[in-house]
Amino acid sequence: MNGLMSQAAAWWDGRTLREQRMLAVMGLVVAAVLVWLLVVRPVWAWRADAADARVVAETDLALVQAASGRLSPAAAPGDVDVAAVVAEVGSVTGLTPVMGMSADGGLGFSLTNVSSTAAFGWLAALHDRKVQATALNVVENADATLSLEGTLAPAP
Repeated sequence: MNGLMSQAAAWWDGRTLREQRMLAVMGLVVAAVLVWLLVVRPVWAWRADAADARVVAETDLALVQAASGRLSPAAAPGDVDVAAVVAEVGSVTGLTPVMGMSADGGLGFSLTNVSSTAAFGWLAALHDRKVQATALNVVENADATLSLEGTLAPAP
């Protein structure tokens, strides 16, 4: 390593003062460009991505708050009409499940190709209205959406 440094020092000393200044300026310009490309631009990109993510999150929050405000107050336990609650929550959330009879004789549902946020938001809205999924099968699709099947019943 010492030999390499001494060769570099000898090379540097062999340059004229004008060449040394030009090489120093070139080194500063190269360093500035590297700092710009490797530090400043990625930080600005991360900041822009974070701002975009925040806008999306605020929009989702506003949508959830608006949807939860449109739901009528929860019914008393035992007085829950599950099909009516599913229809009401579906009209607010925009998700309309395929309803039918489940294998155990309860009210079954099927949702296909929905985002995880929408699917679990729908289930949470049902839970707030005293309807719960007593059986639930969730499958992730190849396009990063979910398919849900299950059975709904009034919450105890």
